[in-house]
Amino acid sequence: MEMKKLRVEELKPGMVFDKAVYIDKNNILVAPMVPLKEEDINRLIKWGIEEIETAGEIVQQVESEKKLSIKEEVTKLTELAESGKGIAKGEKTISEVYNGLLKLTEDIFQKVRNAAGYSKEKILDAVGEMIEEVRGDKNRALDEITKEHEGAYLHTLGVSAAILAAVVGIDIGYGKHRLIPLCTGALIHDIGMVRVPSYIIDKKGKLTPDEYNRIKTHPIYGYRIVTKELELGEDVASVVLQHHEAYDGSGYPRKLKGDGISVFAKIVCICDVYVAMTRKRSYRDEHLSYEAMRTIVGGANKNFDPEIVKVFLSNLAIHPVGSIVQLNNNAVGRVISANPEFPLRPKVSIIIDEFGDKLEKEKVIDLHEVSSVFIKKPLSKTILKQLLNE
Repeated sequence: MEMKKLRVEELKPGMVFDKAVYIDKNNILVAPMVPLKEEDINRLIKWGIEEIETAGEIVQQVESEKKLSIKEEVTKLTELAESGKGIAKGEKTISEVYNGLLKLTEDIFQKVRNAAGYSKEKILDAVGEMIEEVRGDKNRALDEITKEHEGAYLHTLGVSAAILAAVVGIDIGYGKHRLIPLCTGALIHDIGMVRVPSYIIDKKGKLTPDEYNRIKTHPIYGYRIVTKELELGEDVASVVLQHHEAYDGSGYPRKLKGDGISVFAKIVCICDVYVAMTRKRSYRDEHLSYEAMRTIVGGANKNFDPEIVKVFLSNLAIHPVGSIVQLNNNAVGRVISANPEFPLRPKVSIIIDEFGDKLEKEKVIDLHEVSSVFIKKPLSKTILKQLLNE
């Protein structure tokens, strides 16, 4: 299947191709027979992307809708609201999907804590929607999990781990029938914590041996909740039970090792560690993304399955999407697109220029194309806030 390149400037809203259109070999811009939208093209321009590629042909040009005036738009939205209709499925942003999953997770934890049960269909539908959004734009999904979200630590941890698990699962080649239990398990992998006393979960200092042993019971509680109360099936339950097992058998609660651990649990274990390390806690600042990556690389063959580590690294690279970096010219930026072939030279959106001035308008640099500029060091979000005087 021969791929051909198209200049972004040649694209028009409404173009439909009979094969998928790709931003690069890892990221689809639009699926086959799906019209290009104006926002798709604007996003490419914003990211500094000049070419896309496809093996397909243009099969039709859908007429773009007439742009409505503000008054007409308000009238249209009012009519939709009154008719009980909303935004069509598939038109949510990844931020909306994230926040929706976060509210769902909060609700699940609360209902389970009160022994009220929960609709498994509601959970599975929400996870399915998230998977489609991640499949549509992996980089935006990876960027979303690096942002700070309002919510309890365990809830944001679950949502971010689910999105990251979706990225890994899609890259492995899983279909939706495998992605759904994988990501559902990731979303609620810590559900057993509702049976652990809150004073232990919220403790700021070091846990006592007894408190740590209480924490280590949460996978067993979680397994019972998933099988007995939520009835989500063994694939999901095994993730919840085994996400703290280690590849070399040193984990808990059953000291399983190697192929004795569910492959879904192996994936979620890595996602959980990465997200946990890059999340700010009440007792510490967040770790830098590259430190979390080093921990995962160092844990291959010990804590983590080396084959899954390879897939994980191919998606997040050394400087993951969303991480903050300082360049050799002292400019500070946010990584917006990884380069798997040249992991040290991603695309960076400049936040503070080389003169120390905050930019009002986004400026994107592709470090693969600008050889004189390179990443000097990663920066924490705390340092960035200090530089921005926030």
